[in-house]
Amino acid sequence: MEIKLYAPCKCEVKLIENCSDDVFSSKVMGDGIFIKPLENNFFSPINDAKVELIFETKHAIFLSSNNLKLLMHIGIDTVKLNGEPFHYFVNQNDIVNNKSKLLSVDLDKIKSNNLSTETPILIVEDEKTKIISKELIKENAEKGDLIAIINVDIKEIKNTDNNNDTLLELKSYKSKYLIAAEDFVKDVGGLQNFSDVYNCMTRLRFNIVDKTKVDTKSISKNELVKGINWNGNELQIIIGGECYKVKDEVVKIKSGVVVKDVINKNLIKKPPISKRLLTMLSGIMAPNIPILMAVGLLAALQSLFVNLNITKEVTEDTVWSADMLSGVLFILSKVGLNLIGIVFCYTTCKYLKGNPVMAIVVGLTLTSRMFYGIMPNPNPDPTFGDWVGNGWLLFKLGNYDVLVKSYEGSVLPFIAAGVLCALSDKWIKTWMPTSIDIVFRPFLVYLFSIIPVFLVLGPALSFIEYGLSMVVKFIEDWPIGIGVAIFAFSWQILVLTGVHVAIVFTIMIPTIMANPAQPTLMLSAVYLGAFGQVGAGVGVLVITKNKQLKTVSLGALTAGMFGITEPMIYGVNLPKVRPFFCGCLGAGVAGFISGILKIEFIRPSGMGVFSVTGIDGFKEQALYVLTWFISIGSAAGFTILLYKEKNDEFKYSKHIFDKFNKKVLSVIYNKEQKQSLKKDFVEQESVILNKIKTNKSIFTEYFKYMSKLTKLEQALINLNNKEDKKSKKLYYNALKIIEKKDKLELSKVNASIKLFNEFSFEDVKKPLIEKVNQLKVEYKDAINNFEKLKKELLKESIDVMNSILKNINFDNLIIYNKGIFNAINATDISFGYVDQEYISFSKEEKNNFKMYKLNLK
Repeated sequence: MEIKLYAPCKCEVKLIENCSDDVFSSKVMGDGIFIKPLENNFFSPINDAKVELIFETKHAIFLSSNNLKLLMHIGIDTVKLNGEPFHYFVNQNDIVNNKSKLLSVDLDKIKSNNLSTETPILIVEDEKTKIISKELIKENAEKGDLIAIINVDIKEIKNTDNNNDTLLELKSYKSKYLIAAEDFVKDVGGLQNFSDVYNCMTRLRFNIVDKTKVDTKSISKNELVKGINWNGNELQIIIGGECYKVKDEVVKIKSGVVVKDVINKNLIKKPPISKRLLTMLSGIMAPNIPILMAVGLLAALQSLFVNLNITKEVTEDTVWSADMLSGVLFILSKVGLNLIGIVFCYTTCKYLKGNPVMAIVVGLTLTSRMFYGIMPNPNPDPTFGDWVGNGWLLFKLGNYDVLVKSYEGSVLPFIAAGVLCALSDKWIKTWMPTSIDIVFRPFLVYLFSIIPVFLVLGPALSFIEYGLSMVVKFIEDWPIGIGVAIFAFSWQILVLTGVHVAIVFTIMIPTIMANPAQPTLMLSAVYLGAFGQVGAGVGVLVITKNKQLKTVSLGALTAGMFGITEPMIYGVNLPKVRPFFCGCLGAGVAGFISGILKIEFIRPSGMGVFSVTGIDGFKEQALYVLTWFISIGSAAGFTILLYKEKNDEFKYSKHIFDKFNKKVLSVIYNKEQKQSLKKDFVEQESVILNKIKTNKSIFTEYFKYMSKLTKLEQALINLNNKEDKKSKKLYYNALKIIEKKDKLELSKVNASIKLFNEFSFEDVKKPLIEKVNQLKVEYKDAINNFEKLKKELLKESIDVMNSILKNINFDNLIIYNKGIFNAINATDISFGYVDQEYISFSKEEKNNFKMYKLNLK
């Protein structure tokens, strides 16, 4: 197809390759020409076109004609002028030709701001459009003159509307995440070349066996990829909010495949132990969330039906006499929570890569009801091995019986059993002959998991759980609500440790689950802790400029209101640290009010908003709901006041330099040398700190760019999700119709196939992609200035630290430069594009430093 371009005004005309701006000359935005305008009124450079888009800042306009898109960008970097020099005479969707006046431009205004008036006129290329050739007709032109002819190849879409005689071929369906996963697996060197795959908020991470097999160039070309980073042998593919979907597809591909390569673990850099513990807790807890949600809602439903007198109140002793609906609802509300330990045993064993099926058997044994009711009248004066009602006595600790018993309603013994199950299975594999392995390994694993728990770990951990419940009960009795406040503050911290289920059961069993029930104040603290995390999430939602974080926060709010705080904790509050503790503070304030008001639970309830069903009386329920809003409001307020989106580059750099200085001076014992070194260091660091302070505007502009970029990227993610969902629906709909093709008209079957084959959101996504490209053009100077400044500051900080370290013989302190790295990259870290570096010394390094100090003395 031949495209004719006309001079929009009196101008000079040149090929785009000669443009002074690298982004345009490299054809990132498209191919074509640019003009140097000599008058202010601009007309359409193309005939028979439609106005597709006028940018908010008015510096650029998109026109479309014959399935082509044309961009006219008036001036270079003129987006900074916020539309002031531009006045339009057309609107979006208007039809124009080369005699239509589009806008007037104040060229003097552009020049007075030291900006170029060069105006690129480009054909936007895509998968259907490719420029074959272009010819410049005139280099000096009057308005309306033909100035260039561009030949474009456009792939035609075959029209199959009239093809009613042949059944069309249905394309295969693969989500873009599956396609990306398949490509990534191939590009990282295959399934055998990575030992694990996981993700954070924005990055897909592979633990690579052999880095030489990884094709990073191919990975970078994937449409989902925004960047690549290496951390030791960990390959980080920066994708954004969609990364977890790609990870899920990689896991599906890898499922069942065993990596046989020997991995050099020394090459894999481990994160700090605190981070590894959090990862382990997440790995054990996360699979249990749906179960906890389901049984919690069932408990809420049962409690609500009792409140509305639809069903009768039932206990374990009276379930046999209840009507069917009351009995079934009671059982459904209890079984899941009472036997939750089995799930913990399973997930623990699975996380440690043991045999999860064996873990289920172990869990079932530890919850066996055969331990109940064996002897109606237990021995009143039992000794070792006697039955005492719910188990066999081992020994007594005061009034506490240590028993071999069932652990229904407990958690810690099941986690211990899961660990033993996994570790014993792995250990036995190392020495047992294969000829007898299939018979004796499961038998030994079962014994090694059950016997230690029954005889040692179970009683010990039960005693810990019992002790914790006594501590909680003791705290409940503290005056003026202080106990409830402390427990509410601590609740989500207990959630992180995984003992919260055990604690809440040990609160409930002797109180609201007793017969008769004993009211308790402490359960309100449990639910207020959840509402505190919701409030902290609201605070983050208000403050953050990160659109992806906003989306995660918003999505977690609903689950949080129903008592499921894990998405909010692990997705939003805990990674940012301060919001998590602000949520705890908000819960503490609400707990204090709840304790003063003596809000008591008299029965088990659902989670979150359904927890109100555990309280009797409208007045008491209304006061309890009031404490929800106190918890949410206080936590949101604390977060807004105390949470910072990112570290201040200047303040955090100063903080790191001070820590470095203090560490160095701690090994200098000569007073004069110490004063001299301190003065020298202050002079050198002040140069860097002043540079950071004077270039504050560069950091600010870069932060604005990242805020706008993540907003556009999140909009694209939302469109991709909608496209994938709709495409999947159309595909399966087409399959159903094909199955019925013998009963339907062929035209109807083909219409369904065609609808899927030709479905695409590309036209909807193009304006957003163009806005992303335009944003990068707009902030090109800001990005370049930031990268240049970052490089300079990091080099200068290393030079300063090295110059100071020449005075002592302990070079390991250069690790403090990681803190400067975090300070300078505060924006990228806050948006998840760069990982925070950790300043941590090994045990050996700490001991060496102590010995070094002693030797100097």
